[in-house]
Amino acid sequence: MAKPVQLPNGRQWRTQTEALRHFKEMLGRHGRGDRVSDAQDHADLVALLQRYDALLPLGAETKCGSGISHFSKELNVGEGWVSDGFHVHHVDGTSIDFSYIDAVTGKASQTHE
Repeated sequence: MAKPVQLPNGRQWRTQTEALRHFKEMLGRHGRGDRVSDAQDHADLVALLQRYDALLPLGAETKCGSGISHFSKELNVGEGWVSDGFHVHHVDGTSIDFSYIDAVTGKASQTHE
Protein backbone atom coordinates (compact mmCIF):
# COMPACT_ATOMS: atom_id res chain seq x y z
CA MET A 1 0.00 0.00 0.00
CA ALA A 2 1.31 3.44 -0.94
CA LYS A 3 2.29 5.73 1.92
CA PRO A 4 1.35 9.35 1.20
CA VAL A 5 3.56 12.18 2.43
CA GLN A 6 2.09 15.48 3.59
CA LEU A 7 4.20 18.38 4.83
CA PRO A 8 3.05 21.14 7.20
CA ASN A 9 3.34 23.71 4.37
CA GLY A 10 0.61 21.90 2.42
CA ARG A 11 2.87 20.10 -0.07
CA GLN A 12 1.92 16.48 -0.53
CA TRP A 13 2.79 13.44 -2.58
CA ARG A 14 0.79 10.27 -3.18
CA THR A 15 3.76 8.08 -2.27
CA GLN A 16 7.04 8.25 -0.40
CA THR A 17 8.75 7.42 -3.70
CA GLU A 18 7.36 10.62 -5.27
CA ALA A 19 8.45 12.71 -2.28
CA LEU A 20 11.92 11.16 -2.30
CA ARG A 21 12.23 11.91 -6.02
CA HIS A 22 11.26 15.55 -5.38
CA PHE A 23 13.99 16.07 -2.77
CA LYS A 24 16.59 14.08 -4.71
CA GLU A 25 15.96 16.27 -7.77
CA MET A 26 16.17 19.37 -5.56
CA LEU A 27 19.54 18.21 -4.19
CA GLY A 28 20.71 17.55 -7.76
CA ARG A 29 19.93 21.14 -8.82
CA HIS A 30 22.59 22.51 -6.49
CA GLY A 31 26.35 22.34 -6.52
CA ARG A 32 28.33 21.48 -3.41
CA GLY A 33 28.47 24.51 -1.15
CA ASP A 34 25.56 26.21 -2.91
CA ARG A 35 22.84 27.86 -0.87
CA VAL A 36 19.25 26.79 -1.60
CA SER A 37 17.86 30.09 -2.88
CA ASP A 38 14.52 29.10 -4.44
CA ALA A 39 11.70 30.16 -2.10
CA GLN A 40 9.58 27.04 -2.72
CA ASP A 41 12.56 24.74 -2.19
CA HIS A 42 13.36 26.55 1.06
CA ALA A 43 9.73 26.25 2.21
CA ASP A 44 9.67 22.53 1.37
CA LEU A 45 12.90 21.93 3.30
CA VAL A 46 11.63 23.87 6.34
CA ALA A 47 8.43 21.80 6.29
CA LEU A 48 10.43 18.60 5.85
CA LEU A 49 12.54 19.46 8.91
CA GLN A 50 9.36 20.15 10.88
CA ARG A 51 8.21 16.65 9.93
CA TYR A 52 11.62 15.25 10.91
CA ASP A 53 11.66 17.01 14.28
CA ALA A 54 8.12 15.84 15.07
CA LEU A 55 9.40 12.25 14.87
CA LEU A 56 12.15 12.77 17.45
CA PRO A 57 11.78 11.53 21.02
CA LEU A 58 10.52 14.13 23.49
CA GLY A 59 13.42 16.29 24.68
CA ALA A 60 15.77 15.35 21.83
CA GLU A 61 17.73 18.11 20.12
CA THR A 62 15.88 19.21 16.99
CA LYS A 63 17.30 19.87 13.54
CA CYS A 64 15.45 23.22 13.41
CA GLY A 65 17.57 24.28 16.37
CA SER A 66 17.65 28.00 17.17
CA GLY A 67 15.80 28.83 13.96
CA ILE A 68 16.54 28.29 10.30
CA SER A 69 18.61 30.80 8.37
CA HIS A 70 19.09 28.82 5.15
CA PHE A 71 19.97 25.46 3.60
CA SER A 72 22.91 24.36 1.49
CA LYS A 73 24.21 21.27 -0.28
CA GLU A 74 27.35 19.92 1.37
CA LEU A 75 29.53 16.83 1.36
CA ASN A 76 28.80 14.43 4.22
CA VAL A 77 31.60 12.09 5.26
CA GLY A 78 31.14 9.11 7.55
CA GLU A 79 33.08 6.00 8.41
CA GLY A 80 33.46 4.27 5.05
CA TRP A 81 31.06 6.49 3.10
CA VAL A 82 30.73 9.90 1.43
CA SER A 83 27.55 11.49 0.07
CA ASP A 84 26.04 14.83 -0.83
CA GLY A 85 23.27 16.06 1.41
CA PHE A 86 21.37 19.03 2.73
CA HIS A 87 22.66 21.05 5.66
CA VAL A 88 20.49 23.40 7.69
CA HIS A 89 22.16 26.63 8.82
CA HIS A 90 20.73 28.14 11.99
CA VAL A 91 20.35 31.79 12.91
CA ASP A 92 22.95 31.33 15.69
CA GLY A 93 25.61 30.42 13.10
CA THR A 94 25.60 26.65 13.69
CA SER A 95 24.79 24.10 11.01
CA ILE A 96 24.00 20.40 10.85
CA ASP A 97 23.25 17.84 8.16
CA PHE A 98 19.99 15.95 7.92
CA SER A 99 18.69 13.03 5.93
CA TYR A 100 15.81 13.94 3.64
CA ILE A 101 15.34 10.19 3.17
CA ASP A 102 14.83 9.60 6.90
CA ALA A 103 12.53 12.62 7.12
CA VAL A 104 10.34 11.42 4.25
CA THR A 105 10.21 7.80 5.40
CA GLY A 106 9.65 8.67 9.06
CA LYS A 107 12.86 7.19 10.45
CA ALA A 108 14.26 10.27 12.20
CA SER A 109 13.60 8.96 15.70
CA GLN A 110 15.49 5.77 14.93
CA THR A 111 18.59 7.43 13.49
CA HIS A 112 18.93 10.48 15.74
CA GLU A 113 22.12 10.42 17.78
